[in-house]
Amino acid sequence: MNSVAEPDVRYFKHGTALHRVLQEAPYIPRCSDNKTATRTRPREYAVRYPYMQINRPGLVSWLIFDLDHANSMVWEDAGLPAPNLIVRNRVSGNSHLYYAITPVCTTEAARDKPIAFMKAVYAAFSIALRADPNFHSGPVAKTPGHPWWSTEELHNSVYELGALADYVDLAVAAPWAKRVKVDDIAHSRHCLLFEYLRHYAYAIVNRERQSGNYDSFVRWLDAKAHDLNRFTQQGFAQDLPVSSLRATIRSIARWTWSNYTGSGRCKRGIMQLDPDLPLPARQSLAAERTHSERQKSTADRIRAACRLLLQRGESLTQIAIGRIAGVTRQTVATYKTLVEQARQSLKTPGTQTAVAAPADVKFATHQVPAVGVAFLQLVPLVRIDGGGGQTAVVPESGQQAEDG
Repeated sequence: MNSVAEPDVRYFKHGTALHRVLQEAPYIPRCSDNKTATRTRPREYAVRYPYMQINRPGLVSWLIFDLDHANSMVWEDAGLPAPNLIVRNRVSGNSHLYYAITPVCTTEAARDKPIAFMKAVYAAFSIALRADPNFHSGPVAKTPGHPWWSTEELHNSVYELGALADYVDLAVAAPWAKRVKVDDIAHSRHCLLFEYLRHYAYAIVNRERQSGNYDSFVRWLDAKAHDLNRFTQQGFAQDLPVSSLRATIRSIARWTWSNYTGSGRCKRGIMQLDPDLPLPARQSLAAERTHSERQKSTADRIRAACRLLLQRGESLTQIAIGRIAGVTRQTVATYKTLVEQARQSLKTPGTQTAVAAPADVKFATHQVPAVGVAFLQLVPLVRIDGGGGQTAVVPESGQQAEDG
């Protein structure tokens, strides 16, 4: 099959995910018929090649996940939202999943926190999708729509990072980077590698016991160890030799596989699910509970923000509500029924309205039933500062669900 092919007509059709790929790509991206992508062409011509640079330098518009397994529907099994595009290898079944996100600037002038948040979301999704954690959205990926690949376009919506974060536990985004006292071991490459790699092993071992095997577990550790072995960039004279990597991997793999059962700090098993249930079933049930709890908490925060604004005599704008509730304007927009009920309370003083979760949440695995007023009495309360010396009482969020 010729590698240079006519571009898919959807690239030039407004409102499609492929059109967004074209519009957000660099003006002269890298492209080629292999992963090196050594050529550069105008983007209208680069889409004719099977591999191309998707994100612009310094701007991430797509989170792209490299699946080295044939289950391109793993996002559904893990209770994650639908990707915009699934670009699958017709022979091996391996694929790239494309998630369109509100662009995040990654230049030197960009703020650190949005970049760190994006990386945390990406790492957590990589674990849930069993994707390559070191792919980091390319920069070169399979070109959607090219005849070499089978391309499915599921939708053309753009995700907010906060919306994606609702589906994963960011605490597991980089567990291998926690609880490591780097200052105490910064002089030793072996100690640094051991500390980071063992925490990474703790994060994935239960998943590999359920859906993989010992060999796949070792392969994940091997890939991570080679990624961590960049000590020359940290001021050391040289990286660790391959023999040292192998010895550390073997030691960590054997002990973790035989002895590690999980951290007692994690609230696991809160749903008391039958351990004999298949992993996808437990993940789906856990996702259902997590989504329900988070939407209830968000609804109550928005209601408290509306109450505070009404007490001040201010307008119930999405920006004002979002600022007080600590959510984005887009999130407030999905709870438009709740805000309208608050407005109606102005016309009927003394009435107390119930809070309904949004009925038009797109691509959510489960919809959430109406949340009663009594919910505020069932959870711990915290205060949010609305400015001007006024506060509102809202439920404390953060209750974890069974994560399978």
